[in-house]
Formats: sequence, C-alpha cells, structure tokens
Amino acid sequence: MSTSTLVPPPAWNSVFDHGYTREQFAALMTAVDAAYAQGDVFPSRENLFRALALVRPADVKVVILGQDPYPTPGNAHGLSFSVPPSVRTPASLKNIYASLARSFPDWRAPASGHLEPWAHQGVLLLNLILSVRSGEPMSHAKLGWQAFTQAVLRTVQTESPFVVFMLWGGKAETAARPHIDTSRHMILADQHPSPLAQNRLPPAQKFSANNHFAEANRLLVSRGRQPVDWRL
Repeated sequence: MSTSTLVPPPAWNSVFDHGYTREQFAALMTAVDAAYAQGDVFPSRENLFRALALVRPADVKVVILGQDPYPTPGNAHGLSFSVPPSVRTPASLKNIYASLARSFPDWRAPASGHLEPWAHQGVLLLNLILSVRSGEPMSHAKLGWQAFTQAVLRTVQTESPFVVFMLWGGKAETAARPHIDTSRHMILADQHPSPLAQNRLPPAQKFSANNHFAEANRLLVSRGRQPVDWRL
C-alpha cells in the first residue's frame, strides 16, 4: 500500500481547515508508511482510521480519548480501549466496565471488549497516537500523530453541536484540554483506568467511582441530544 492511500475518511477532510495542513499530514503518512515497512505495527493499515470511519464529525456526541493502540498482537483494531470480539477483555477496559456497572445497576459486562456499538451511536473512540510498534507502548509518540488528532478534536467541536470529552489520565488531559472550547462543550476528566493507575488509589478515588457514563448522558439530554445506550 502506498503512502497516498493512507488517508482519513472523506467525511473528515475538514480536519485540514483547523490549523493542520495537508503537508503536515503527508509528512506524517510518510513516517507511518515507513514504520509499517520496517516491522510489526498495530493496528493493521486498513484499521488505522477506523475510529473516524465509523462516525462523522457532525454526529459525534462523546469522545473517549486514549493514548495509543494496544501493542499486543491481535488487540488493536483502531478504536481506543476496544479489542476485537475474540480477544480477552484488557484490564483497563475491565475498570471501565466497573464504572458502567456502578452507574447503571442493570448494566452487565459483555463477554468481549468490542466497543464498536458505541461508535455507531456517535462515540468517537480516538487515540492521541494512532499507531504503535509491536510490544513497545508509545513507540510512535514522536511521529507527529498528536498534531493530527488535536485537529480532529477541533473539527468535532466545530461540526457537532455539543460533545462530551472523556479525558482519562494526565497525558490525555494535557494534550486535549487546550484544544477544547469549554464554553460550548464539556470535559469529564479522571485518572487513567489502567491497573497501574488504580491500584494505588483508595476506593472512593478509583476510576470505577467516577460516574462519567451516566453524567455524559445527563449532559447530552440537557443539550437536546440523544443519550448513549452503553450496553454492549
């Protein structure tokens, strides 16, 4: 596959109207294409922009911002925190499920960690960095992805009437908060749901206690938007 075929879905072409140039993107794709040629990189090329392919900017209700794809073979498929149906649910996602179960008493954890049904309802499952080298978390942090994904965040705010941004962990909040217009949209921030972040916290401060999913629905309804059905 040539570099020229690594492009965002057409619905997202307006990303180039928000302080991010086609020249920047071309340089990023040259670096990404070289990385794929040099070794195992996740997700697969066809899933690189899957989060964007599943929801148009105007339809975004919620953004769940991750750091970078899972570096374990078979886990990453282009959606933050999500894994394919056949893959065991990762520990971070189990903590996300615990938060959902706490917020919605009738919510039941599914057998898999496949979150694509959320995307079909307007949840943008976006990573700050969209690719990773096998076994090396954050290995593509310096390729230039963040300038692109920050432009994605600006695009969403311009085209969608109201968005709830879920920023979990210091990296996500530091990278995203300066690009979010809080006079029009809402931020829900908390610790990252990874076990490393959670194990040192008392119960009242753990991720599962944050109630973000119920709060997001409350905010959406208050702005005249349909809530998300978080069942999977």
